[in-house]
Amino acid sequence: MRFLLEQARDHLEAGRRLHAEGDWKRARYNYLKASEYLFKAAKQSKGRLKETRTRQAEELLETAQSMGAKARKARGIGRREKLPVGLEEEAAGWIVLEKPNVTFDDVAGLDSVKEQIRIKLIYPFTHPEQAEKFGIKKGGGILLYGPPGTGKTLIARATAAEIDAAFFSVKPSEIMSKWVGEAEQNIEKLFRIARSYDRAIIFVDEVEALIPKRRSSGSTVMQRVVPQILAELEGFDQEDGALLFVGATNEPWALDPAVLRPGRFDDKIYVPLPDVEARERILWLSLQDKPLAPDVPYRGLAETLEGYSGADIVNICVKACSIPFLEAVKAGIERDVEMRDLLSVIREVRPSVSPKEVSKYDNFEFR
Repeated sequence: MRFLLEQARDHLEAGRRLHAEGDWKRARYNYLKASEYLFKAAKQSKGRLKETRTRQAEELLETAQSMGAKARKARGIGRREKLPVGLEEEAAGWIVLEKPNVTFDDVAGLDSVKEQIRIKLIYPFTHPEQAEKFGIKKGGGILLYGPPGTGKTLIARATAAEIDAAFFSVKPSEIMSKWVGEAEQNIEKLFRIARSYDRAIIFVDEVEALIPKRRSSGSTVMQRVVPQILAELEGFDQEDGALLFVGATNEPWALDPAVLRPGRFDDKIYVPLPDVEARERILWLSLQDKPLAPDVPYRGLAETLEGYSGADIVNICVKACSIPFLEAVKAGIERDVEMRDLLSVIREVRPSVSPKEVSKYDNFEFR
């Protein structure tokens, strides 16, 4: 109960602050979250206290809906995002433009990672006068590295939403081509389209497949592709626009060293497995809208899940919810998700990253 009320209070305070600043979209999000937490708290309350919390939650829900209308009017939300005129045909269907709707509030834990990204990619946009005063440039490149399933893609999407940037998510396989010269043209095309926006983020997952160590690659294509990418990255943090390049990798040791020097990937940010607070938050985000028994201890579960990645924990929650679902479908038994469901799944599902692999990341250093 205490956790629910604290979360409701924090989101309400954030919503009021953002409301006063005219940030309708983020204000709406925080009002909605405050409403959700209060509804949960009301469900566990009794008598007049339950009525009061339910009424407050309903009022916050109405406020959030009004924020949504203002946000759509101010920013034209609802229109389909399109590539710039004349570039649709060049995109050839493989350049995916998104407008992510997740924020850092949806990223459990990783506070130090978020702060590094704010300094590099967010604060220069939200505080332009101070950034100019201290010579902090907009744009640039960062590398997110760490074990699989730790939320690197979610962080990149949330960064785009935080600064209202066009988000280009590209896979190395979509850039590469068996035709001589086409891969280099695809790279040039991607950066040219991204530069046509005032704010844009290019996100490449498994970036080591696109920029591998050239000595370890026998491909003649890669011998041409890597220099092309390096040329596009060179000094783009000095441009007038705001182009951000975010790469994610589970194999930082496989990257070409040339991409790691200043002016390319200026910052290398380690995204570790979630700590106990983050694991508790992931459990809450995964189960908050499910019929959950009131005696499920989030903190106790979080402590049990040490060594599990965020993706592992989400998967455990999905599997646990499927147990009472199947009982309802096959036997007509209606019940909530209980502690025994979660524990039975945990006994079967092992962490996807071994302690030996975690140690490899913890001890890795860029040279």
